[in-house]
Amino acid sequence: MNALSQSILSSRVSSTSAFTSTSKSSAGSSNKRGALQVMAASKKKDVRLQVTLECTEQREAGVQGMSRYITQKNRRNNSQRIELMKYNPYMKKHTLHRELKK
Repeated sequence: MNALSQSILSSRVSSTSAFTSTSKSSAGSSNKRGALQVMAASKKKDVRLQVTLECTEQREAGVQGMSRYITQKNRRNNSQRIELMKYNPYMKKHTLHRELKK
């Protein structure tokens, strides 16, 4: 039984030494390291979108300039277009701003 346990230990040592030698050689190579980082950083479909809000009342009133805001929305929670009351510095009051088409 003693010889059996020694053979098992020797096989484990040889397999781990082979593993460490290959991992050291691959860690020294910058090409392989960069490839591993690219694979790990796979892109998923973004849930948060950047949207532009534009004043609706200013266009109708014919006032110079255009009040626009950039914000984010969650695609899962707000599938429809956003409408928010935001301050319009050209008209100097709060007006309705709607999401623009992309």
